[in-house]
Amino acid sequence: MSPISPSALPVLVARGFRCAVRAWKVLLVLLAVNALLALALAFPIASALHETLDPLPVADAVVKGGETTFWDHFTRNRPDVLGNLGSFGSLFGAEPEAGGLLHLQGAAGSLLALGLLNAVIASIFAGGLAVRFADGSEKDSRSFAADAARLALPSLALSVAAAAGIGGAWFVLFAAPSRLYDPGLLTFEWEAIVLALLRLSAFLVAAGLVRMAVLAARATMGRSGKWNPFLALATGTGRVAGSPLRALSLEVTFGLLGLGPLVVWALAVPVWDGKDLAKLALFVLAETLMVLWRILVRVAQLGAVSAWCGLGSSPPSAV
Repeated sequence: MSPISPSALPVLVARGFRCAVRAWKVLLVLLAVNALLALALAFPIASALHETLDPLPVADAVVKGGETTFWDHFTRNRPDVLGNLGSFGSLFGAEPEAGGLLHLQGAAGSLLALGLLNAVIASIFAGGLAVRFADGSEKDSRSFAADAARLALPSLALSVAAAAGIGGAWFVLFAAPSRLYDPGLLTFEWEAIVLALLRLSAFLVAAGLVRMAVLAARATMGRSGKWNPFLALATGTGRVAGSPLRALSLEVTFGLLGLGPLVVWALAVPVWDGKDLAKLALFVLAETLMVLWRILVRVAQLGAVSAWCGLGSSPPSAV
């Protein structure tokens, strides 16, 4: 029986999860950061909702589920609490609401700001993890923080490049082609559906390749000890371009592993009724485990890409 190739997909996935599990302290820190950001968003919203709704006669009907038009009335009369979510339409090719993203209020504005902050924190941690996964050492917290600080700006630059690449792919492959034809003029409805699915598939493939190129770039910086993001991005892009099927298989595998708990959550987890504290504790525990799993999968993907980029290469230079 021939030995399993070190570049085989199951081997890379297993190595990625092994790297992630060995970095369990970092995972717990990331989980704590996510919890703090969630609380920073949830507490002000809950306070504003209670302050606005409790004195109103409609409050009792809302609690009992009898007010079906509550959302429309509330968002129209008090846009300062939840914000105008229609402004996010500009991100998805729809006609943006007046004011745009820079004038978001309430929860919508906080969600955008905290989302950007979360992306910045994740980029900084990813730089430190790239160095750890490259040399395979068990670094202490101080060494990890130093590596993350050194790679902070290059890693953030790679995140900006990823956002620009994915945004460009969305516009070029999905949004812009929709203006080339009128779905209402097609003979059959299924033709419009097929064209939309083809546009979406092209975008997803391009976005996956962009993400993998950026992950390979981070792995390259971690292995080489050189903090030039442009050189690392060129090297990572070359690595992905040389094996696009392997890159896409890694992206799809970890994407499915990360989306799996969300599907289970949507189908199986009940909504808390506001009364049973035991159900609330179970709800919070399940949610925490889901977030931890998603963090584990994201970190494991970086570990798998680092292992993939290290095949056949020279040992990393000293940092």
